[in-house]
Parts: sequence; structure tokens; C-alpha cells
Amino acid sequence: MKRRHRRAPKPATEPLPQPVLIERMADGGQGVTHLDGKLCFVAGALTGERVEAAWLNRHASYDEAITTAVLHASTERVTPPCAAYERCGGCVLQHQAPDAQARDKQAQLAEKLERLGNVAPDAWLAPVRGPAWHYRRRARLGVRHVPKKGGVLVGFRERRSSFLTDMTACPVLDARLSDLIAPLRTLIGSLSIAAQVPQLEVTATDDDVLLVMRHLAPLSDADRAALTAFAAE
Repeated sequence: MKRRHRRAPKPATEPLPQPVLIERMADGGQGVTHLDGKLCFVAGALTGERVEAAWLNRHASYDEAITTAVLHASTERVTPPCAAYERCGGCVLQHQAPDAQARDKQAQLAEKLERLGNVAPDAWLAPVRGPAWHYRRRARLGVRHVPKKGGVLVGFRERRSSFLTDMTACPVLDARLSDLIAPLRTLIGSLSIAAQVPQLEVTATDDDVLLVMRHLAPLSDADRAALTAFAAE
């Protein structure tokens, strides 16, 4: 079987020739600007900010870049609560205040209604809001046995990479799911097939937590006993 090479985080290349002013937010959470008339999406930047950035990818009709320094910060910029945020690819807007995120998403919806449907609402209702943190009730988490990291990693992939983020909790996941990350690392690391578990799917309902573990080799009797005991806790 051909061994797949894991892709390391893609490094930023050369810096943009000048600082840029972010005009608005794109659907994917990047800031939008223009450089010499060409559209450019800048990760890690917010509307109204003046930033220095470096190219990640160049395309025929647009470029992609990443913020390297914020010269003038938006008042909507906040400190991300997650220690892994700068590396983790699970979310992209923890550096923006939740109220501003809701406003920008409404603006993006309005733009699409007008551009694609040629319609505009007579009035906007107040957005339906949930909690700012621990709102995500379902996720697919990668699993990887990495002896250099001390055992098994469980989490989202790093940005622009197939590597897994070294994490023990997640402020976006339902608290019941977040609290399972560290115990799952220990549990899977104890299995005889720890290196043959590539993925977990976790779901939190109102009453239960559900877990589906994908494994590429048969479980031993001891593995089954360990999983049964974990489920009973």
C-alpha cells in the first residue's frame, strides 16, 4: 500500500508590497481587499483594519493572503478564548466579536439575495441567536497516533494542513464534547489498535452523547472491554 505523505502547514510566501485596508468580510471569514485592482482575501483580518500580509496563493482572478501584522485594529477585534486558535482549522472568526459576526453574516445574505435573486427584504427580523461558545453539537474529529507528541491526538486539523491540532478542549464544541477530548486521547492510546483509528464522529443530543469510532483493524477483547467501560462512565 502506498504511504500517503502528510501535508505540513502551508507557509506564507513573500509579503504583499504594501499594507492593505480591509473593505468587508467574505463568507469564509477572510477580510476582502484589492491590491492593484485585484481581489485579495486576507485571513485573520477584519473590516476597517489596516494590515500587513503575505501571499498564500495566487490565482488568475484573485489572491489569498494571511495577516502578518495588524497596524490599525478594529474595535471589534477580541482575544480568542482558545489557546489553539492560531493553529486550529476548526473555526476562523474567534478574533471577531460575536455581535459583529452576526451583522456581517446578515450583510452577506443581503448581498446574495440582491445579486443572485434581485430581491431585497422590506425589513430584517432580529437574528436568531444562540450561545457564543459551546454551541456546536456535532463534529468529525481526526485521530492520529503521534509518539513524538506523547501518544494520540484527537481534534480538528490545523489550518492549511493535514496535521492534527494538539488540543485537549474546544470552546466551540458543546461542553460535553469538549470535555471528552482529553479522555478520548487517553482511551484510544490504550487500545491495541491505537495507530489504526483515523476518525471519530461525536454528537451531543439534549440527553445523550453519541460517539462513532472508525477503526481500520479488528478490536481485541481488551479493546472492547475498555470501550464498554468508557461508555458506562
